[in-house]
Amino acid sequence: MDKTVSGYLIRTFSGLFFSIFSPIIAIGSLILFIRIAKLTEVTHMSVEEMFLMYGYFIPTMLFYTLPITFFAALTLTMVRLSNDFENIVLFSFGIAPKTFLRYFAPLTLAATALLLLLSLALIPITKQLIKSFVNYKSIHAVLNIEASQFGQKFGDWLVFLADKDKKKNILINLVLLNSANPKEEQFLTAKYGKFFNENGIRGLKLYYGQAYRISDEQIDQINYKAMKIYHTQSVTPFSYRNLKEYWQAAGHDRKRRKDLIIYIAVSLFPIVSLFFAFAYGILHPRYDKNFSYPAILAVTTLYYGVLSSIAKTTPAGSALFVIAVTAVGVWLFYKRIEQRF
Repeated sequence: MDKTVSGYLIRTFSGLFFSIFSPIIAIGSLILFIRIAKLTEVTHMSVEEMFLMYGYFIPTMLFYTLPITFFAALTLTMVRLSNDFENIVLFSFGIAPKTFLRYFAPLTLAATALLLLLSLALIPITKQLIKSFVNYKSIHAVLNIEASQFGQKFGDWLVFLADKDKKKNILINLVLLNSANPKEEQFLTAKYGKFFNENGIRGLKLYYGQAYRISDEQIDQINYKAMKIYHTQSVTPFSYRNLKEYWQAAGHDRKRRKDLIIYIAVSLFPIVSLFFAFAYGILHPRYDKNFSYPAILAVTTLYYGVLSSIAKTTPAGSALFVIAVTAVGVWLFYKRIEQRF
């Protein structure tokens, strides 16, 4: 009997869970691809690299959608069973509401374990991989100027070129414009140019051209055989940290400490919200009003909102808040469900 009821409840929950989870992931993936596509405005990125970046963001996307989806699906599962009078039938067979907690306890603990794995292991790794990838592309983009009708950035300069010898990496017939100074503009032409690296500082060397400086009072012009332009925008070197080093930084880094607190608290949300799901999901459809949707919104907003506010300033307060919210859920379950059914 227990296995039959437990299996039926889990199947009902699974159907609702994936019906909520699938569109959220689809919408999130679409937004994520748009964000990734915007990176191609400043640097070249292949289709394979775009999917690689998407893969790096998946743990973060799963981490923030799974807890809320779990809570909503569990609450609505209980509402559906109540509206179909199935809960009443189960109660009449002697299955107490607290038995439902036992049925869903393994699934809740599994969800929490998965969220802890995502937050404490996979997200730190993928965050560093994203930074490493962006760092690499930022450096590579400096050397990836192509022939185009649109100007491409090189420090403060906009670079236009007619052609490029990719084998020798020589830029042909260049025009450069610098309008960073509002009082004057600098204008360069060159027959050809090529990139160089001097002690880690990247630059562009131009050959056989003219340089102009245009202001309100005068225009200066010189001819040159060779000229060097340095890329003034620095790229911060990236260093990878293993998980132990990454989380040890929480001892002195307030932002890292806040992340750790929020990650653990959000990972515990399936356990915290379990009692709220039953307190507002189990009802008598003839006598009780359905407050499940306001409850889902209120509990989620309060939990996430307060945690974001206090995690950085009061780590101990964050722990007390999680315990207090769980205690409120237990009390509501006892008052609204356990004493009535």
